[in-house]
Amino acid sequence: MQRVRGASAWVGLGIFALGLPIAAVAQNATTYQFTAESKGATPFTRDANKAVYGQLDFNNKVAFQDSRNGLIAPLTNNGNIEGGVFDATGMNFMQDKQAPDSVNPSLWRHAQLANYGGLFKVTDHIYQVRGQDLSNLTIIETKTGVVYFDVEYSPKALAKSIALYEQHRGKKPLKGVIISHSHADHFGGFDGVYGAGLAKPEDFKSGKIPLIAPQGFLEEAISENVTAGNIMARRAGYQYGNVLKPGERGIITGALGPALANDKSGLPIPNKVITKDGQKVSIDGVDFVFFLAPHSEAPAEMVMYIPQWKALSMAEDVNHLQHNIYTLRGAQTRDASVWAKYIGDSLARWGSEVEVNFGPHTWPVWGNKNVVEYLKNQRDVYQSLFDTTLRYANYGYRPDDIAENAQLPKSVFNQWDNRPYYGHTRNNLKSTYIRNLGWYSGNAAELAKYPDAERGKRYVETMGGVQKVLEAAQASFQKGDYRFTADLLNNVVAYDGSNQHVNFLMADALEQLGYQEENSLYRNWYLGAAVELRQGGNVVNKLSTSSPEVIAALPPEHFVNYLGMLVDQIKAEKVGNATINLNLAGGAKFGLDLHNGVLNRVSGLQAKKPDATLDISQADLLAFASGKTSMDALVSGGKAKITGDKAAVGKLDGIFALDIKNNMNLVLPLQPENRVQ
Repeated sequence: MQRVRGASAWVGLGIFALGLPIAAVAQNATTYQFTAESKGATPFTRDANKAVYGQLDFNNKVAFQDSRNGLIAPLTNNGNIEGGVFDATGMNFMQDKQAPDSVNPSLWRHAQLANYGGLFKVTDHIYQVRGQDLSNLTIIETKTGVVYFDVEYSPKALAKSIALYEQHRGKKPLKGVIISHSHADHFGGFDGVYGAGLAKPEDFKSGKIPLIAPQGFLEEAISENVTAGNIMARRAGYQYGNVLKPGERGIITGALGPALANDKSGLPIPNKVITKDGQKVSIDGVDFVFFLAPHSEAPAEMVMYIPQWKALSMAEDVNHLQHNIYTLRGAQTRDASVWAKYIGDSLARWGSEVEVNFGPHTWPVWGNKNVVEYLKNQRDVYQSLFDTTLRYANYGYRPDDIAENAQLPKSVFNQWDNRPYYGHTRNNLKSTYIRNLGWYSGNAAELAKYPDAERGKRYVETMGGVQKVLEAAQASFQKGDYRFTADLLNNVVAYDGSNQHVNFLMADALEQLGYQEENSLYRNWYLGAAVELRQGGNVVNKLSTSSPEVIAALPPEHFVNYLGMLVDQIKAEKVGNATINLNLAGGAKFGLDLHNGVLNRVSGLQAKKPDATLDISQADLLAFASGKTSMDALVSGGKAKITGDKAAVGKLDGIFALDIKNNMNLVLPLQPENRVQ
């Protein structure tokens, strides 16, 4: 057993910089150079990272053989996609090189594995393109065509992957698309199917080509990528390192794959939904058996087995790493116990016969013995996280106490396939507590806690002012205590982002924490936050999951709910109440009740005596709500029809907050243009 804190009890949580001097920083605090430039690794960081070589088995090279097994061809153009969409060359600079001082060597090793790309043969009939996006494209060859299993995040990346496959295996008709779960890196690239000339939208609308997803897929995909899409896309840019440049001081890997492409994703609408365990779907001579796994890695997820070839895909429930119980980009907290159960159930169903496991991330595992052991070890991670958390909680430990002090078995957590490259063990323990017991630890002081800005002002005042806080933070930095340095300075930054000395020192502390991290997401967040602090905010964000095209194409109920969520209720409260029957082109009907500033909506049921009835298309209603056109113009142009009190519909004008920017600060205070007025 071992504790989850400290280098002497190494279990895969970043090595904490505590209490050691740093020769590179002058002992006299007044000589510290407050600059905006990125810094190299301090001697403490260098020594901490070197110590990792003695804590893990770097002589084990099995993963290097497996990750390159079956290579048919490298990625086209070295995997680079023009326009800054994807820099595969940049993400492979570490191949065949020793880890520098600014990268945890365990993470460096994983990057050499996860970033390696090309077209691979998994087994007869199954091929993968890996390394072209954060996720893999799996191509399953059927009797007369192909089925795609998960379609990456970027349409441009998917088109490149399809072209590479077709170059070496020939162009085959598309017989189906299977999407394993409700995360955008598995379905966002779907429109690349059209770009490759393999299908037209009507092929999926009509059901001619099956588009298969698990029960709840659409609701959960919309919840994450549209309803909460703006903030989640912003946070994803920090999580996946899209605000960083590849390099020794920047992004090293996305852990599940090299990186998330800089692109706008789409949202496919399934025409066939898997609703029960063991459901079998036959596509062009191949049987696919599905097993639902909701609330594991995603709220809507399923695993898949192909009996003819004894081929199993555990979707994203099994990877060559420890995954997230709570993801830093923001999403529902996952259930570690049910996650472990699904893996165990899959072993019970197919463990006696399975010969290969392939997934939408990382590389396959071959041979029954190897697959079974791999799944068992992954199962043990999530069961251990759950059991440990609840056991410590029942002793009275709080979430942070459990995260820092819980003891975990080395035989589970020191295996390469269970290392915390993507899911951070501290985060996973804390998140399991919160999922089961909520955010409140039982300490009444938490109920009285001020928000960050107000709390920060009071702490700074108590310490004697900003200069005193800065001096204390410099002293912590000189000791190598980067965590406390950042904690101290955040009291200033939370309410005042204008002090460059504070910002630059906090950035330097976060940078060193990032350099020491074995977890790719923590590294990216630390380094991304340093970029924001040094730049002064407004970091560019190229990711988007909720474009106007996606919103306009939502199923009607989801579209109306999305508009309701965007109502500025303070503005709406001032215009008064109104009942409106909404008839959307295509036949969907809604009852809208604008009451006390809240836009209530009911699908299918309408008021018997509404103030007004509005007939309009989704696209035109979106254009009106976003201020791109007026209702008068739509009515006069024959694109909308109002029956009843025209003024009632007029109350909708100007109440929708569709001007939300997607470049908001995440460390510094919000910019004026991102604040609710």
